[in-house]
Amino acid sequence: MTKHIEAWLNFVSNESAACSHTHIHKEISDLGVELLFNVDNLKQIAEAPRTNPLFDALRIHISSSQPHLLSTLPLLMAAFTDAVKKRRSLLPSASSSTADTHSLSTTFFSSCEEILHAVGDLQGNQVWRSRLGLLKIVEDESLFGPRDEIMAGLLREEVDACSRCLAGVDGKFLRGRLHGRK
Repeated sequence: MTKHIEAWLNFVSNESAACSHTHIHKEISDLGVELLFNVDNLKQIAEAPRTNPLFDALRIHISSSQPHLLSTLPLLMAAFTDAVKKRRSLLPSASSSTADTHSLSTTFFSSCEEILHAVGDLQGNQVWRSRLGLLKIVEDESLFGPRDEIMAGLLREEVDACSRCLAGVDGKFLRGRLHGRK
């Protein structure tokens, strides 16, 4: 699947195809998700999340391609989290610290954020839309808990990135709004 992932990502991110061929688009999207997040692939991710070929393929294709592919990251994270929940009993035993749903989803979130950081501000709006989509999934799936140091660290990095971005625009937008100009 990783050698065909770019074509699938392009298809999934194509909004006009999604609108005009809803049934076909959903079937192809679902099939790709099943291939990407089948039990064997989830086991490989659980055993070595940072060196998994899926993450390498995502980094290569999403980082070096058109900005619209960034929109697939929230979809992938939601699908990944769902697949891990469905198949958790088939994954390596819970004695492994990476085998639980929460840890695997946190790792996936971290990998997506690495991709967004690598792209940087080159893709501006799409990076931020993708980042917001990922954070929405973190919220929806309750991946952040007050005692979760790993997720807290990841979210601190995101706050720092947001602060740097806001400092980069030098408050021009906010000053214009405050003084009644658009």
